[in-house]
Amino acid sequence: MGTTRQRLERIFRDLDKRIAEINFERRTEGLRLFSKTKVRLLGQTSLMANDRISAMFSLAQTADLDAVLKMDDLLKNEFTKLLIREGLVYDEDSYLIWIPHGAKFERLFDFENVGVETIDPESALVSKAVKAPEKNKQLIREAIASDEFPTLVDRILANGGKLENFA
Repeated sequence: MGTTRQRLERIFRDLDKRIAEINFERRTEGLRLFSKTKVRLLGQTSLMANDRISAMFSLAQTADLDAVLKMDDLLKNEFTKLLIREGLVYDEDSYLIWIPHGAKFERLFDFENVGVETIDPESALVSKAVKAPEKNKQLIREAIASDEFPTLVDRILANGGKLENFA
């Protein structure tokens, strides 16, 4: 099965190949080709995609894939099929995930037809701490105690989070 990162790489590599096939068919039919799709991983998915972070903290396994997709509906359909094959489901509510000010996105994969970025781990943790503190209490406690993120507490407080939620 591999790590989450390896699973994601397999999914996005397969999506890249599928887009190439679709574009080949469209080219022969004289149709417009699909441009490069963009995916931004958020939430738990972004933390699990980071091998260092997923080894460091107790992350709840989830079948939901949190991401903002910039792709045609036909390609989204192909993507969801690939996720299902891997036992995952695209979370249609991903657009509701709050992205804190100062968040950075880092390139995870860059294929010919698919580019994948992931939100930086600290920003994902700030989002979880501010918007879903009860659900993420143990994770945020571990992150604060780790000293891995020197500005985590300040960012939680600056964005309206309450440290007593993690006491």
